[in-house]
Amino acid sequence: MHIEFVEIANFRKLLSARVDLSPKTTLFVGANNSGKTSAMLTLRRFLTPRRCPFEIHDFTLCHLKALVDIGEAWVQAHQANAVADITLTPWVHVLPTLDLWLQVKEDEVHRVRDLIPLMEWTGGRLGVRLRYEPKDLNALYKEFIIAVTEANAMRAAAAAAAAVKGTEAKLTVWPETLVDFLTKRLSSMFTIRAYPLDPALLASPEKLRALPQALPASALPIDGDPLSDLIKVHDIPAQRGFGESPSNVENDELQVAASGARLSEQLRSYYAKHLDPAKGPDPMDLEALQAMEAAEGAFDLKLTESFSECFNEVAGLGYPGVSDPRPRVSTRLRAIDGLNHSAAVNFEVDVVSDAGAVMPLLLLPEGSNGLGYQNLISMIFRLMSFRDAWMRVGKASKGAEAASIEPLHLVLVEEPEAHLHAQVQQVFIKKAYEVLRRHPELGESDTPRTQLIVSTHSSHVVHETPFASLRYFRRLPAGMVAKVPVSTVVNLSQVFGRAQRPNASSPVTCVRSTPTYSSQTQQSSSRAS
Repeated sequence: MHIEFVEIANFRKLLSARVDLSPKTTLFVGANNSGKTSAMLTLRRFLTPRRCPFEIHDFTLCHLKALVDIGEAWVQAHQANAVADITLTPWVHVLPTLDLWLQVKEDEVHRVRDLIPLMEWTGGRLGVRLRYEPKDLNALYKEFIIAVTEANAMRAAAAAAAAVKGTEAKLTVWPETLVDFLTKRLSSMFTIRAYPLDPALLASPEKLRALPQALPASALPIDGDPLSDLIKVHDIPAQRGFGESPSNVENDELQVAASGARLSEQLRSYYAKHLDPAKGPDPMDLEALQAMEAAEGAFDLKLTESFSECFNEVAGLGYPGVSDPRPRVSTRLRAIDGLNHSAAVNFEVDVVSDAGAVMPLLLLPEGSNGLGYQNLISMIFRLMSFRDAWMRVGKASKGAEAASIEPLHLVLVEEPEAHLHAQVQQVFIKKAYEVLRRHPELGESDTPRTQLIVSTHSSHVVHETPFASLRYFRRLPAGMVAKVPVSTVVNLSQVFGRAQRPNASSPVTCVRSTPTYSSQTQQSSSRAS
């Protein structure tokens, strides 16, 4: 099973775009602000909504006026005591959607039983639409009208007070429009619902614009999350927070970036998930657990002796009494605590004396290395962690996490070239997919499948990638397709026709021309914009 392509609609600059995905590695290229980040963010928003919730400005800019109009129509109907249009019809054409089109083998049909549109379907192409839509339109209508009514009352009170004083009332009260209302209430009022799509109704893009099929008015969403057991998603964002740690942090547990950039933070997370002997212990962990228990006993005894005078002095004051509980010190040692400090990860540096003798090793803290070195090590380790989390390595194979392995692992990496030397960029893109597949049950097998998506500005990364794996994002200026700037996506393996299409397994002859084509295309895109 793998994702053949996705169709994105009404999400930021991607008004309607199809993005073909390679079975293994896909590279997003294009000028700045051309839609690459929007495409990556679309996948995060829809496939990992808890980690990456939607915002109101994820709606395509030209559709915000339609949302304002819906709100105004509701207010007018309420004020006129008329029946408001509380249906999904006026919303459908502005709601962000992600259509996932999968290629499913016949022996994987049982995995997608909730997505099958027809009983006679036995494998091949299969589609599912994820749509971000109101949870309950009636509840949304009621809460919006209440908020507007209260806001209007405050405005009226402010105007009356200003009239008494002879001044002009200047008061901005939330909400002014439905868009303003959703700025604060979007996540509580909206949700993602999945709908099955009919492969027979799939239409090819026209002039690089996708034509997502229309859902019938009677379409019902699929119960639950049909993708939860199908796709495991991991990502490495572009902003990875490398650099110096805050100098004013005196706590032994230094602050780290939210993305967990530092290797020490990643090691703690990996240890807790896969290695911690206190989590589902097995016979191999007994020795470690016994050692920690013995250390706890010895430490408790020492602490009891150290605090005995303090507790006796408190008891001399008449409290605690004979029948009152008495204080006692007890410790708890956890193996992971050994990694919770600023020097959890150090780097060894070889030192040679003037006489040529090898000196004792010196240790440098993690932050003393160059940003490129930190970035490379961090990314590789995170890829390893992603793979092991997906394959349920170690402790992750026990308990609630021991569910069956998802047949598809989708990994998103943004701008891996940050701080990296050109040669290191080339090494990374060549080895990243291999790292994700370095497991006894993976290797060259296509079941389960790994798909890696990388967005980049680096011609060095592009040069090491098969031409058939490149997807070029191009900006279109306002007025060409819509009233606002939008983006289209070009599958470069289709640019020169089938006769000259490069073989993805033979990248040598076609990749050499990639940087030249990419730069020319970016220049033409900039001129078009």
